Amino acid sequence: MTVRVSVSPLSREKFAAVYAANGALSLLNVCLYLLDRQLRAQAAAFEREGGFTERLYRRRTRRRKSS
Repeated sequence: MTVRVSVSPLSREKFAAVYAANGALSLLNVCLYLLDRQLRAQAAAFEREGGFTERLYRRRTRRRKSS
């Protein structure tokens, strides 16, 4: 038994739309990857150095001691 499948070629507009959609998805993936890296770096810095209030307290304490 032979089965024939006919595939209609993509029109020029659809072809461009497919490439544009793939490009948008690729950019989205890159953005998500970079955002994930940034959040991980900020989490590590927060664990190492503390939050804003803790760092501010340490600076003010150091400044008072040095004055």
